[in-house]
Order: sequence, then C-alpha cells, then structure tokens
Amino acid sequence: MSEEIKDIRVVPESECCGCAACANACPVDAIRMEEGKEGFVFPKVDLNTCIQCGKCVKTCPVLEIDRPNRKEPDCRAAYGADEIRKVSSSGAIFTLLADYVFQRGGVVYGVALNDEFEIEHRRITSMEELSALRRSKYVQSRVGLSYRQVKQDLKNGKTVLFSGTPCQNAGLRKYLGRTDTEKLILADIVCHGVPSQSVFNEYLKERFPKDDLKEFLFRTKDAGQNCMVCLATRKDGSREISDINEDAFEKGFHKSLFLRESCAQCHFAAPPRQGDFTIGDFWGLEKYNPDYKDPLGVSEVLLNNEKADRIWMEIKPKLKFDEPVPVDFAVKHNRYRAKTRIHPDRARFFELRGQAPLSVVVDAVLENCSLEEVQKARKKAKLKGTIKKLTPAPVKELAKKVLRKIR
Repeated sequence: MSEEIKDIRVVPESECCGCAACANACPVDAIRMEEGKEGFVFPKVDLNTCIQCGKCVKTCPVLEIDRPNRKEPDCRAAYGADEIRKVSSSGAIFTLLADYVFQRGGVVYGVALNDEFEIEHRRITSMEELSALRRSKYVQSRVGLSYRQVKQDLKNGKTVLFSGTPCQNAGLRKYLGRTDTEKLILADIVCHGVPSQSVFNEYLKERFPKDDLKEFLFRTKDAGQNCMVCLATRKDGSREISDINEDAFEKGFHKSLFLRESCAQCHFAAPPRQGDFTIGDFWGLEKYNPDYKDPLGVSEVLLNNEKADRIWMEIKPKLKFDEPVPVDFAVKHNRYRAKTRIHPDRARFFELRGQAPLSVVVDAVLENCSLEEVQKARKKAKLKGTIKKLTPAPVKELAKKVLRKIR
C-alpha cells in the first residue's frame, strides 16, 4: 500500500481477523464490514467520507499486538450444576460468570443465533435471556457496533461481561484504549478457527431447502460431551442429529477446510491470552486424571490475571467441581498455538464452491476427487437405496437364503 494511506486498508486481507474494531473506532462511520470473495467480512472504507485520521489503524489489534496478561495463567478443570451443564456446551462456567454480573446489575455480551440463523453478538440484561448465548457457534459472529455499546455501559458505571473469540477480545481491548475497564470482564474462548456466515448459509439452504428449520444447535449433550455433532429441529418438531461422518459442515469445520485465512496464524491463541478468563472444553483431561472426567462436560478455565482470581473465588461456592491442572498440560491438549494446520486443499474448496452443492464440494476436496465422481457415487447409492426400499420383504428373505446356500 502507498505510504499516503492512513486507514485500515494497510492491513492485508490474509492478516485481517474481522474483529470490526476499526469500524467501531471510526469517528465518521466511513468503515463497513462487508463480505469478501470467500464470504468472510473485511473492512470497506468509504473514501468520500473518510477523513484519514488514522484511528482505525491505531485500533487494529493485528498491527500492534498487546499482551496484557500472565504468560503462565492458573489453570482449572471445573464445572457447575448438572441442570445448567445439560444446556451448555461444556461445564457451564459462562453461565456462572453471567450470573455474577447480573447480581451486580450488569450486562452481558455474547454470541447468539438469530431468527434468520445468523450468528451475531448480542447484549442481554437478565438470566432469562441467557439461553441464546449458551453453547458453541461454529461461525464467526458479526460484532456490529457492540464495542461502542460496551464503552457506553462502562461509562454508565455498569459491570460488563464480554465473551468472544480471542481476536474479538483483542479488538475490544484496543478500541477501549484508556477507558476505565475495572468493571469489564473479558472471556475469550478456546478457538479452533472460524468459518464464515456465507458458508453456513449455503449449508443450511442445501440441507433444509423447504425453509422448515426451527432451531439449530452446533452441539448437543444428547451425544455426550461431543463437539462433532449438531442437532436440527424442524418446524414439525422432528429432530435430526448428524455427526462428522455424514454432515458437510461438521466435516469441513473440523478438517479446517473453510476457516478464515488469518486463523492459520492466530496472534492471540498463545498465552498471554486476551481475556481475563479463557474458557473451553477440557479435551484430553482423562490423560491427566480419569477421575476428573464427567459425561456432562468439564470446562478448562484459565485465570489470566488477578481480576480473574478475585472473581473465581467469589463464584467458587457455586461450582460442583474445581481442581487445578498444570497449564502445560492444557496447552498441549488444546489450541494454544499461534500456527495451526489449515487443510492443504482449502484454496481448492473456495475455487470449486458454487459449482455444485456444498456437500458435494466438501466431499470432493476431502476425498481428493472430482465433483463428477462424488455426484456419480451419490446417484449410485441413491439408486441402490431405492431398490432396497422397494423390494418386497419376501423377496429379500428369499435372496438371503439363496446367498447362504451359495456360500
């Protein structure tokens, strides 16, 4: 980029994390977050409105990375009451933090799935609204102008809990700058990486073409503490659970096929973390102590500073389980590395996308074959299934007897 440019265009798309700090910081609203060619959002500058003040550049967490917390945080394996864990992704720690904030008349910001099945950051003021913010969402949320709302809440003296990805926490930190953050509680999630809303929309359109989807959960405790299943509820009340073996979105997400490019080299994954708290599933915990495992889910919690220590001591009486685990063990078994393995054929996925249904493209890329080969195999399987379905039961039994005699 030219040296004269003083706006957010100086950040390459390959490094932009889409946190929207720049859009929130712009004093003349010259920046909008718009979809790029892969469906991820990037800042778009209206040069007719931009005054080249440079605030967006100063606010970008990628250009100047702050590392405010402990390099070696305190690590806990913990969970809350069973009834809360049943409706949570893991150990219900987010719910306990939210309750702590509401007890003080505060507000909570977290990620929700709206009526249009779009993933967005939402501000809530009561425990009655919390259900929408629970559970994991495997799509990058639209922050909107939430950072501005957080700043206003803090200025009004409210206690605020903000939950999001590490890069969103970093973006909020940079945006707030010298704002008094004593009443701000930041919680960053252990993040695998983020797909785009655009890919998720395509998946839903293919899987539910009749627009009969009522609710979608990226995870469900019906399958235990399992991050590779999703639950769809149709408007007629029927429920469908699918997993990584059959579901195109689960396959692509967990194989890191359509994650944001910047996720391959995350500036905010390794400690020191951005949040006061870091929350995630405690995968691999049975390798440390089998007695710590629980089928309803165990949270891994990093206490990244003294503020987190103080709050943890206050919510501790409401915990059903809380044990220390060496942070080195947690780091080894979860994503706390800057660099992560993005699928080597990620580029091919985006090249083929749109040429066939999403599920066909995903299978073609993961199985290293052509779209035509996948479609042909599906037609053959469908025909075989139809023949099997239409064949009368007596004929099937006769065929089995003949086969047994031949063998």
